[in-house]
Amino acid sequence: MYEEFGVVAAGNNVTFKLFFPDSNKDPAQYIKGGIPHIKNIKIVGDFQGKINHKNWNINTAPEMTKQDHPKGWLYDYKTTLPDGFYQYKFFVTFENGEQRWCNDPCTKYSGQDPNHENSAFVVGGNRVQNVKPIANRLTQKDLIIYEIMIDDFVEKLFAHSNPQIQGKAPLDIIREKIDYLVDLGINAVEFMPWTATYGRNFSWGYNPFLYFAVEDRYTNPKSPELGANLDRLFRLQMLIDELHSRNIHVIMDGVFNHVDVDKNNPGRGFPYYWLYQNPQDSPFVGNFEGGGFLEELNFDNKCTQEFIFDVCKYWLDTYQIDGIRFDYTLGFFRRDGVDPGISRLISNLRGYLYGTNRTNIALMIEHLTDNRYQAIDDTNRIGATGCWYDPLMFQAFDSGASGNVNTSIMRDLHTSRDFYPGNNPVIYIENHDHSTLVNKVGGSRVGVSREENWFKTQPYAMALLTLPGTVLIHNGQEFGDEYYLPESGSDRVRSRPVNWERSTDFTGSRLIDLYKKLIQIRKDYSSLRSPFFYPDNYDERNTKFNNQGYGVDIDKDVIIYHRWGIGKDGKLEKFIIVLNCSSFEQFVDVPFPHNGRWQDLLNDEQFQVEVYWLNHQKFNSNWGRIYYAKV
Repeated sequence: MYEEFGVVAAGNNVTFKLFFPDSNKDPAQYIKGGIPHIKNIKIVGDFQGKINHKNWNINTAPEMTKQDHPKGWLYDYKTTLPDGFYQYKFFVTFENGEQRWCNDPCTKYSGQDPNHENSAFVVGGNRVQNVKPIANRLTQKDLIIYEIMIDDFVEKLFAHSNPQIQGKAPLDIIREKIDYLVDLGINAVEFMPWTATYGRNFSWGYNPFLYFAVEDRYTNPKSPELGANLDRLFRLQMLIDELHSRNIHVIMDGVFNHVDVDKNNPGRGFPYYWLYQNPQDSPFVGNFEGGGFLEELNFDNKCTQEFIFDVCKYWLDTYQIDGIRFDYTLGFFRRDGVDPGISRLISNLRGYLYGTNRTNIALMIEHLTDNRYQAIDDTNRIGATGCWYDPLMFQAFDSGASGNVNTSIMRDLHTSRDFYPGNNPVIYIENHDHSTLVNKVGGSRVGVSREENWFKTQPYAMALLTLPGTVLIHNGQEFGDEYYLPESGSDRVRSRPVNWERSTDFTGSRLIDLYKKLIQIRKDYSSLRSPFFYPDNYDERNTKFNNQGYGVDIDKDVIIYHRWGIGKDGKLEKFIIVLNCSSFEQFVDVPFPHNGRWQDLLNDEQFQVEVYWLNHQKFNSNWGRIYYAKV
């Protein structure tokens, strides 16, 4: 429903639509909230000059008409306009005489002027239609995701590109970098939030205020050519079409726990807050589960549930995306009793997708609790396809920095443990929320160079690509990009441009080669994506390998685990992974579940196992082996 509101352009015929729920019309709409108490609404913008009025003139601005709607009230206005990119706002007069400038909560375009945070619409240009779905959508466990922060990904590409860069938007630059992603071997891209954010300061995208609109700076080519400016959203379609044509899935990051509201500037921020005479009457905003970030969305009210469901449906339908990563779901999950928040949202989306014959849509949650493993139980209860899994990353941070492997790492390597069948952790050793792994294991933070510590990340990359779950790689991780990020404070949200020049230096080229090889191994051997892992209940009191030869030897900082599953040809495949996390060569006796020929996929070597062991095997520092055999 909400996706049908905003501005609808059919040819040169334009209709503005603004909806308000009313529990007097439909009692299910909200249990807390009220009506907006609006006297009238005018539409003011730079389109007025096209209908013989002065632009941005309140006195001559057209007034919207209030009409009946089964769930509330609908304000609309119709006109005809020539092709163009137009910005506008609602000028609202309330019953108490107060007047306020407000945005359109369902606009599909954000304005290009950050000083005014306008809504916008386009007449003409290439329309977004018939986005091509991916030909073969994989299950979530088969995905190798590349996390992209759009600003950071493109900043240095803009700075170092040739003059042909003029007239291109950031989304165009990403499209030109798809060959790089294909060569790396990933099969999915997760974009950090692309929906419009409030304010002129740099943002990671987690302060949304216009959910149906793409942040203008991502689509704006800043070109004087009319056609280029009209194709803003078409650029997103072209990017997704191209990614899909190269068999790369597209996942969006959705922020549905909270919205940005600027209480120092009435009218600025989430429109459904300011469109009410008393913003506290807005049924869309209010305390829910105490997220503690910005203004919470109130999922106790059905209108909020419907609004966010329609936002998700819009991106799934209009752009044929392959999944959604739901940010900070702890903030809209009610563990006790019936959960009207994330659980109901995912249940409704599952039902909708089933009804439209779409399968393998990833509905993954970021559900970071104080108890690292509580998120697993909550994921099962919520019905998500998986959740972000922090423990592996923190083990890499701690062990890599100290050079000492703790026996607790065995639980965190068993990433599939306690998940319901079909659910998957999203595993990573680096993401946008923290310093890079190279920095954590040394880096400039402690006064030494990246080149002195990059190799310490290698065994953790090997673990990442050989464990159960959905793999996620943060942009730049594959070549050891390095920066420090504080764990708290206002300085966390900062620009971190991807240093593409590092991808071809000594360190970068070697790490990229390793990631490419590991990614290809994971793609070639489907059994590495199985949930099976041994030792499954490791006794953390064991500071040496267990009786079967698996686990951790903390004196040598060596880890050994067993993986297995059914391969592409239907035959059983087995793997023994050995990781030397120390800075020294180590000699280890390696156990095997059966005798015969084993192949080391990582180092391209063959071994003949005779008595279920290979004794006194040498392992280079910060390196490993991936032994493989087919039964």
